[in-house]
Amino acid sequence: MNAWLYLYFPDMYLHSLVHDSHSPVVVITQDQQRVIQVSTAAKQRGIRSDMPLASALFLCPEIICHTLNQEYAEQLLQQRALWAYRYSAQIFPDPAEGLWLEAGSMLKLFGGIEAFVDTLRNSCEQHRWPVKYGLGLTPVSARWQALAGVNTLSLNPEQQNHALQTLPLDELHLNDMQLLALQRLGIQRLGELLQLPLAETGRRICPQLMQQLQQLHGQQKPPSGLFTPPLKFSEKVIFSHDAEHRNGLFFPLARLLDSLCGYLHHHQLSVRWLALRLLHREPPETRWLFSFASHEYRYEELLQLCRYQLDKQSLRAPVTELQLSVTQFTSRQQEQASCLATDAPKAHSASLINRLQAKLSASQVSVLQSTGDPRPEASWQAQPADERLPDSLARTGDWPIWLLPEPIPYVSPAQIIHGPMRISSGWWDSQITRRDYYQVMHDEQLLWVFRDDQRRWFLHGYFS
Repeated sequence: MNAWLYLYFPDMYLHSLVHDSHSPVVVITQDQQRVIQVSTAAKQRGIRSDMPLASALFLCPEIICHTLNQEYAEQLLQQRALWAYRYSAQIFPDPAEGLWLEAGSMLKLFGGIEAFVDTLRNSCEQHRWPVKYGLGLTPVSARWQALAGVNTLSLNPEQQNHALQTLPLDELHLNDMQLLALQRLGIQRLGELLQLPLAETGRRICPQLMQQLQQLHGQQKPPSGLFTPPLKFSEKVIFSHDAEHRNGLFFPLARLLDSLCGYLHHHQLSVRWLALRLLHREPPETRWLFSFASHEYRYEELLQLCRYQLDKQSLRAPVTELQLSVTQFTSRQQEQASCLATDAPKAHSASLINRLQAKLSASQVSVLQSTGDPRPEASWQAQPADERLPDSLARTGDWPIWLLPEPIPYVSPAQIIHGPMRISSGWWDSQITRRDYYQVMHDEQLLWVFRDDQRRWFLHGYFS
């Protein structure tokens, strides 16, 4: 089934800016002549889209102006496309702040068009993205219905045709020349325009509109520019007000982490390093590298780890822009046994070490590493937490966890539970050890003792 869903993000550039909802904020053209996007607070002061900047400043001298950065605008659309890639394999970005999603092949997966649209709409609400959507049998049909706010969740051709017939032309983002030509002909709705022959439309109005009408009826190819996820991750946010304290970075960073986790989920990857780049009004910029002891991909864990890392940082100057980049990834295989009880302690241990290292520092957190030396006092050593313990070297056998720093003399045991276990080693470093180890019971405590080759007894550890 041919089905297209168009998502239109009105004022996407404005909503991407980190700003106080009570502040009057506007986005202006690159030549700084006209206002193109207006916040709610600015609208309450009488400022409107397409107003000359001079008029806007006259109405509200304290407005905060952001000049449109076309490169950043394109990046925002790519971010939305990366997010939408979770829900559809074919995404076509539209430079006019929107996305086309091929929906026909996804309906069975999501259980119908309503469930598909609800999933996308709920995700947009969680991200606090204003969105309008349109469903159509062709890309142009879906786009025009989204722009006009016609939420028809039916692919029935008759219902689709009825919805298109009533669309007001001044809401379809036609250019000024096209609208003026249509007004001269007294045409106000799409249904009236569709009554004209296509050739007449091209001659009396413009060829571009004729091509759009051909696409509306599926007479031309679908949109070009299929979205392909990038091989590395890099996104940023721009602050409307300078962030003067590190706490002001947390919410924007959370947005970036959410986008990163979507990228990791799609590619089945995990990360151990996050690179943050902070821009200030005066150079130099600030760079932070957040590293973890173990690879991570879960949003809640990454958010908590970054919170701990932020608490240890200080800002040399207010921040105007925050960028998150990741260039090194590790493949994350689907662990079918992840629900087994034996995997739970490993996952918990990795999370605990990650949090300890983020809360303290890498130099303050160590783990025990098996050395392969059969002598108990030399069989383990402390190492940095970011070096994982190989399972193949893990010590096995009836050894206690708790060893004394040095063996202490002990009397001949009265109750031997298990033993002897002979250890004879150390010839390579001239510290030859010959011992017979026993498990003995003393005052309801299980001890680990040994007798050396001189028949002396020593206490070496305790069983928990």
